[in-house]
Amino acid sequence: MLRVVLWLEDFPLALDSVRASAIAVMDGHSYEVEQLLRTEASRQGLDPAGGQDAVVGTVAATMAAQRGKNALPRPVRVRASERAAGFAHLLRIFALGTQPDVTEDEAKTIEKVLGVSPGRRQRVEDAGPWLSGPASALVGAADFVSLPRMTEALAHASDTEWEESRASAAAFFLRLPVFTRAVAAMTGRENLAGLGGHAALDSEPLMAVLLIAFVLGARRAGWSENVEDLTDSLARWPALVGGMKQVLDMPQHELDHNLAGHGPEMQAGTGRIIQALLDGELDPGPDLSADA
Repeated sequence: MLRVVLWLEDFPLALDSVRASAIAVMDGHSYEVEQLLRTEASRQGLDPAGGQDAVVGTVAATMAAQRGKNALPRPVRVRASERAAGFAHLLRIFALGTQPDVTEDEAKTIEKVLGVSPGRRQRVEDAGPWLSGPASALVGAADFVSLPRMTEALAHASDTEWEESRASAAAFFLRLPVFTRAVAAMTGRENLAGLGGHAALDSEPLMAVLLIAFVLGARRAGWSENVEDLTDSLARWPALVGGMKQVLDMPQHELDHNLAGHGPEMQAGTGRIIQALLDGELDPGPDLSADA
């Protein structure tokens, strides 16, 4: 995984070795999922294929009920039964690459389990909600974001496709978390508009592999324009963060004077931004421009 991270950060690594590392990671996770389902099938005395629905349901219920440091995040409150059903659908879609028949209400529950449902109603500044259209369209994402399809994309994409996808994957891995943390600092809300799940992308090397696979798959599925639009919007963040950092050089009395005419919400938000800058949470990472 580290080789993929370094490649996204523009280190001059051989693409063949990067591709091999990424595929090995995906194969490993596919094997883990297969073994998890086989173990549960054996425990229930079921055929792994014929009894897959029952096995997936049991595994999902166990995952949904977990508590403690190893539990999956719970960014949006969901009833236990719905949470388990949502996890079962997610396993079928993203781990197995199947497209379960779900109702619109069930798909909205999946969005809640993922934590992105606030994206349908909450806004960042004057931008419109980023999550729109039927929730059930999520099922179709299995065509390019499931483990089987992403592994295929990594293996079959040409060298040119890999190189063309590099900047977008790097932007999602290195810039999107900065944007999300900046929004959280400015607003004091960790999951505003359902963006909270992106805050730690850059701290998990596995995400580098998943994001290059996602970009390759999305481009192959005809989503190039969407990917490029998001990439372009994230390109502004290094300059914006640079502007924010100017406040760190400002004398405290001058900062206090400038904030005196603003309300407590602005003052609190500025304090959170300053702390995030001091903590390095808004560092934009290496320059990803074409002539860097």
